[in-house]
Parts: sequence; C-alpha cells; structure tokens
Amino acid sequence: MIRCYPHIRAFWSAAAANTVVVEADAFKETDVIYRAISSRGHHDDMLQTAELVHQSSTDAASSLLVTALNEGRDVIMDGTLSWEPFVQQTIAMARNVHHQQYRMGVGYKVADDGTITENYWEPVEDDEENNKCSTRKPYRIEMVGVVCDAYLAVVRGIRRAIIMGRAVRVKSQLKSHQRFANAFPRYCQLVDNARLYSTNSMGSAKLIGWKDGSSNLLVDPQEIICLEKLSKVNEDANSIYELYPQEDSSSGSGFIWDGMVMSPTRESIQQELKAAIERIESPAS
Repeated sequence: MIRCYPHIRAFWSAAAANTVVVEADAFKETDVIYRAISSRGHHDDMLQTAELVHQSSTDAASSLLVTALNEGRDVIMDGTLSWEPFVQQTIAMARNVHHQQYRMGVGYKVADDGTITENYWEPVEDDEENNKCSTRKPYRIEMVGVVCDAYLAVVRGIRRAIIMGRAVRVKSQLKSHQRFANAFPRYCQLVDNARLYSTNSMGSAKLIGWKDGSSNLLVDPQEIICLEKLSKVNEDANSIYELYPQEDSSSGSGFIWDGMVMSPTRESIQQELKAAIERIESPAS
C-alpha cells in the first residue's frame, strides 16, 4: 500500500516498471463521459464532472487492485488513504490474499434503519482458485505518505484545477488531509515499512517520519508538527485564517500567507488579479 505523489515518484520509478499502478484519478481521465464534458472547457463544470464519475472510477480502481493482488502482481496503490475502514480492510485483505482469493464487497451501505455496513472485500469460496494460492509468498506492504500545510494543499489544488482541468472541493481536500493525518500513526502499525514526507518547502520532499519492520514510528520532532496540525484542521474553514482556530495568529498559516501573498511589493499583481476576476464575474454586456 503506497501513497505516492509526484514529488517522490522518482523514488519508485525502478519498482514501477513491472508493477500494476492503481489510481482512481487515472480512470477518470479515460472515462468517456468525463472526457466529453471536460472537452467543452466550461470551468463551472469541473467539480460536478469529477463528482459524476467519482464512484465509477473508484470501483474500477478497486477492481483492478483486487485482480492484481489475486494474481500475485506487485502493486502500487496511489490514493488519499483518508477513509480508515477501507484502508484497514484493504491491508488485511492483502495480508491474506496469498492464502485466499478475494473479490469486491458491497462497500459502504446504509440500511433503511440507519445501520451502516462497510464490507469492501469478501473471500471467494472457490477451492480450485484458492489451491493456487498455497505456494505463494505473502506480500510486503510499504506506505509512503506526503503531507503539507493545509493552505498549501488548497493552493496547489486550485493550481491543478487551472492547469489540468480537474478540481476537488476545498472541504473535501481539508477532510482528506485531516483524516489521513489522524490515521497515519495507526496505519504504521499495520504495514511493514512506512515513510512520511513533507512538501512544505520548495525543492525535494523532506523525510519527517519513518518506520522499518517491527520498530516504532520515528519522527523529526520539529517537522512532525505539520502532521499534528493537519489532524486538527477545521474542514469547514472559509479562509486561511479559519484553518486552525487554536493557532497563534502572529505565527500561523495566516501570518505566513500575509507575508508572502499580501506583501506591499505585490500590490500591482494583486490589482491585476482583482481586475481579471471582476471581468470574469461581471455579466456580459
């Protein structure tokens, strides 16, 4: 199980040569409905278009994942890993797939009485197929996580939407980062090796946490604060100043933002941006 971002893809380039890469976003890019709507170039449709094919792309990724694991292939799974029950069940399935074949389960279901059932994988009762697993070796599971300050994640998401035409709602972004940050220490207990990187600064990603074998998670005490902050981020924030309600306003993200973006030296750029936004938002005459 690997959470892999472009900043560290080179780290896995050698391993990926003969590996099945599972990424839900890649299925979105090949979906005929998604491509047809995206080709119109209407920026107002980006969020709705991505959400329209979210479930189908997620199902396609899950199908590819379980098929590859059943076949004993090396797998790189690229995702947010924000929903802990899914991650826990997926790791448990990967741990046992050399003994037992699996298929997709019913997923997340809510009954009429409000009862929630989460069953993402279920064993295949096929003796002939399961006998093929008897000589297979167990998987080694490694996790790579990448985190950054929430305001940077939102800014990068906006930049990706402009460049790639694929957008995610800000609340969804914040919620994913918060959930991953909360769950990462527990994930480390389930995998063989783990690495956590920070991309807060320019340049290469910085290793801030690592776990090898049966050892405990080791961290950079100064840099790991980023993960701890993310676990407390306000997912309902409407501005950078609301991201961390308990944060010292004289040294937090809002202070950094003011220093970088609202600097007096950028006044002319801010005026140009304001004028451009007003032109876009004003009704055509």
